Amino acid sequence: FVEYVPMALLLMGLLEISGLSASWLWTAGGMLLLARVLHAWGLSHRSGYSFGRFWGTLLTWTVLLMMAGMGVGMSLRHFVG
Repeated sequence: FVEYVPMALLLMGLLEISGLSASWLWTAGGMLLLARVLHAWGLSHRSGYSFGRFWGTLLTWTVLLMMAGMGVGMSLRHFVG
């Protein structure tokens, strides 16, 4: 949580300032919440590999990459034309 959520919240804030629609922000936030709950559930039930840890981590990274890609896309659109 401490490693990824602050970066995700910063990205969400920057995307909101950049004008991304609220529905996209709510979707990203909901996906991030689901990812972190899955990860915590997986950690609390089994050490090592577990369904929750794997999918929680994968979904967290997916959300981060999705938001970073949206930010880059919005920046390029702004500067190019």
